[in-house]
Amino acid sequence: MRRAPIEPGDLVEVDKKGRRFIALVIAVDPGGDVRVEPVCRGISWRAATSRELVRHWKKAARRRRQPDPDEHEEQLDLGLDLDADGE
Repeated sequence: MRRAPIEPGDLVEVDKKGRRFIALVIAVDPGGDVRVEPVCRGISWRAATSRELVRHWKKAARRRRQPDPDEHEEQLDLGLDLDADGE
């Protein structure tokens, strides 16, 4: 896998000697190694080469403006007409 698009904060799947695990990228060294923090316990490896990287998930950027969840409140109306006396 190409190392160029991998940045700190991304998730990668690493294959070390046949054992695969998911890890958070901590840093990318100029020499070609990627320093990682495994997500699962029991994994002691903290570095991986570009050949050991199997998959890559990019950290998504935050959207600039989230729409207000109550903006379209009229769509939530179920058409039920309830009177005050419960009929």
